[in-house]
Amino acid sequence: MSNEPQPQPSKGSQDEALEEERANMAFMKQQLEGAKKQLREATKSHGKFDSMSELLALQEGLSLEEARARALQVNQQSFGIAFEDGRIETTRKRSLEEPAFAESNSQPSTPVAVNASLDLHPQALPWLISDGVCLFRDAEQPFEGFEDRLLALTTRVDQFAWLRVFSFFPELNGLSAELMRAFVRGNLCAYTRNKLIDDYLVSTGQHSRHDVPLGFAQITAAKVLQLEQEFPQLASFFAGAGYVGAAHESLVLLDPTCVPIIVAAYVSSLVDELNREGIEVNDWTIAYAFHPDVYVHSDGGEGTVYEVLEGIDVSLSKVKHWDQHLEFYAENDAIISNSQQVKRIVAQLVHLTNA
Repeated sequence: MSNEPQPQPSKGSQDEALEEERANMAFMKQQLEGAKKQLREATKSHGKFDSMSELLALQEGLSLEEARARALQVNQQSFGIAFEDGRIETTRKRSLEEPAFAESNSQPSTPVAVNASLDLHPQALPWLISDGVCLFRDAEQPFEGFEDRLLALTTRVDQFAWLRVFSFFPELNGLSAELMRAFVRGNLCAYTRNKLIDDYLVSTGQHSRHDVPLGFAQITAAKVLQLEQEFPQLASFFAGAGYVGAAHESLVLLDPTCVPIIVAAYVSSLVDELNREGIEVNDWTIAYAFHPDVYVHSDGGEGTVYEVLEGIDVSLSKVKHWDQHLEFYAENDAIISNSQQVKRIVAQLVHLTNA
């Protein structure tokens, strides 16, 4: 991992690029808001949420039958049940005629092949579509095989986005841009169906929880708010891109072009944290700080045991080793060499180098 100084663009070209970037981001946000409005209108007339019962089942652990029954009750009490032929049945048995349905959809969007099981409307998450291709599949790992194309979306507006962030955060001096890209690609490789559903529900205004990791960065809206308070330049960047007001923290997380500066702010906060703890700052210690995973306990004598534990194994091991604790920082080489998190980041760096 290189610690060489990062090339900096000239002041004039930087200002022009940033201005163009802000204009593009504002346009993208406008498109997203329009798409969300269109999606809500389509929902009321054409049953885009016919499979939302399946989403409920996945999210809340319900059986499919229970989720369908709940969806039926909710729909009947609100706008009714929408069918593919354009009919809507409510508790008062109203019907929607075909001409009215056709009028409400007089400007249909270009049809795109969308995953039928998840029923994620492409206009709700525009970054799922690239050159007419849907960048997810019907699987527990929906982004598998699309990681590089999705990562490329982060530089769609500014090809130097991952280098430009160094001018915003002096804390990054000595670290590599590839480390941050590796972190994001690792998130894309680990993306699950439920993570994608969280993104979809937030994008369509169906929940606004601030404690749910979102987007490529897999950071919560609450953390973005904290980073904005810690780094005023981050809030200024968002404002310049048109992201202001309530819920903007969630929206920026769902915009791939905002990912470089979000991750840069997050890494800068980790740098500050390591400095406070007296830990050397380098690519290795930051890679570990992304997701500490090494537990430490004595071997019964004067030795120390380092191991990665997950799930119930943490509690089972604690029963045997009263002094067991998670190492939050890579204070020595033994922690780094045992960490699976560091190994995953290294694997991503190797991939990016060879891509």
